Amino acid sequence: MKLFPFGHVTHPDWRMAVALVVAQLRGRMAQAGYATAPGLGLVYFSDAFARHAPQLLEALQDEFPQISDWSGSVAVGVMASHAEYLNEPALSVMLLELPPQSYRLFSGIAPLPMGHDSPWERALVHADAGLPDLGELLEELAERTRASSVLGGLSSEAIAPLQLAWSKALGPSHSGVLRGGLSGLAFSPEAGVVQALTQGCQVMGARMRITAMQGHVVLELDGRPALDVLEELMLVRLDADPERATRAMRHIHAALEPHAPESPMHAGQLGADARVVPLVGVDMASRGIVLSEAAQPQHYLCFCQRNLSAARADLLRMCAELRESLSPVEADTGEPVSGHALTADVAASRGIAGAVYISCAARGASYFGAPGAELELIHHVLGDIPLLGFFSQGEIAGQQLHRYAGALMLFTQPA
Repeated sequence: MKLFPFGHVTHPDWRMAVALVVAQLRGRMAQAGYATAPGLGLVYFSDAFARHAPQLLEALQDEFPQISDWSGSVAVGVMASHAEYLNEPALSVMLLELPPQSYRLFSGIAPLPMGHDSPWERALVHADAGLPDLGELLEELAERTRASSVLGGLSSEAIAPLQLAWSKALGPSHSGVLRGGLSGLAFSPEAGVVQALTQGCQVMGARMRITAMQGHVVLELDGRPALDVLEELMLVRLDADPERATRAMRHIHAALEPHAPESPMHAGQLGADARVVPLVGVDMASRGIVLSEAAQPQHYLCFCQRNLSAARADLLRMCAELRESLSPVEADTGEPVSGHALTADVAASRGIAGAVYISCAARGASYFGAPGAELELIHHVLGDIPLLGFFSQGEIAGQQLHRYAGALMLFTQPA
């Protein structure tokens, strides 16, 4: 497996953006170590180019007629390699060289088939944030994969939640530009896909079981009034100092989990199945807390805060665990190569052909302190790998929708 060629640019004219990205792609395809016969294209573009999505896709098809499938989405921001473009006109493209039988494009007009003998193990999904039954659709999609797991993000809604899902197999009458719904790519084990999720929140206090609730209001945690628990963590009562308590609550979220993890939680680290949701208010009469979505009785809840140090540490942890799961790379001395020494050549020999990263729009430069700082952490651990992605309004991992998270998918060479 060779490195996937990629290109990215910011430019106010979509035609020039396509031309510049095409030049980068062709340049990389001419370099040693990069794929020369890709059959799959992945495209992310900002809201500024949404009106020109059909023409943009057609231009890419004309430049790369050998590409049999194109997938992608509009987004509030896109990223590639070490660069991120948020709230500016931008385009990023990656060309993947995978065995044709190792992936399948899916959408509303070409859904992924159901069946126990399905070859598809994982899926990359682009979803419309306005879908009323999004949770059910994600569960259904996950059931169509053998690992019962998908990864992806929500399309931008600024203009329209447009998605790209074009395949030669669907015939010339299909434009490949979809509005809303779900679309993406399913992969078999032959594609060598691995994935992980990072969450940038610091845990406050202990995990507790939801013992009473009503709709979006959590009434009791381990039999105690939920607001009592929250006030103890804030070290201030609402009735005693409402201004200070309200200020503290703006930075507090709730992490929901269907079950307690088998192993103890690491200090300040959420469990793998945790889903962070905003705390939107309190109910003084019932001493309950109000969440942005309904929880489930007998599930678990812990309070948490967005924290830059925790976000950096968890991102590094996720990448390190992925790195260690791959074949180790030995230097000439026989010692493992350290993270900062991982070049593109070393990354390729490790078996990483490319990556897709989907990050919350509330992360990025505004949170990590500088443009590309979040991406630099990924490259620091995994090497200078080809990377493409977008900023989303919600991150999908497993079968759930997350907030303030980062979802990473690697394409690796099977050991």
